[in-house]
Amino acid sequence: VSHQRTDWISIHGRICQLLLPVLGPQPCFHSEKDRKHGKEQLLRRQESLIAVALSTAQGFVWAGKPLEAIPAALQALRFSSQVFGSSSVQLVPIYLLLAEASTGTGRLQQAAKYLSQARWIVLQTPDCSAALQSKLHRGLGLFSIAEGNLDQALYHLANDV
Repeated sequence: VSHQRTDWISIHGRICQLLLPVLGPQPCFHSEKDRKHGKEQLLRRQESLIAVALSTAQGFVWAGKPLEAIPAALQALRFSSQVFGSSSVQLVPIYLLLAEASTGTGRLQQAAKYLSQARWIVLQTPDCSAALQSKLHRGLGLFSIAEGNLDQALYHLANDV
């Protein structure tokens, strides 16, 4: 019950009305033009859901409420995976946010998994931007501090800079 309450407070209260057009049955279109328009409209709705979920999660992290950030970030991850693919570089900021929220709740093992996913995607993306690599190093550095591994933290934070 407390998990459902946290989930509702975190994100579902904000996106509930947006979910039906995305998750509900899609209309059947008869012309190619209508099908294309329908796909574009669905994509815009999904991107809108991602933006709401991501900004909600970031707001909770910034407000010092990491537990409330996790359901919102998981929704952003779910829809981003559907829209961009499960190994897309667009997922990295979400994984980093999930790692930060998990670290904030003391779930270091879960945070390590999210950071590992982010690192793997960055390693598999040869043209990954320096800004995203910097964010990854910052996340790894802050996680290393939480673990008490200061040498590793120094390495990653230096790479962030």
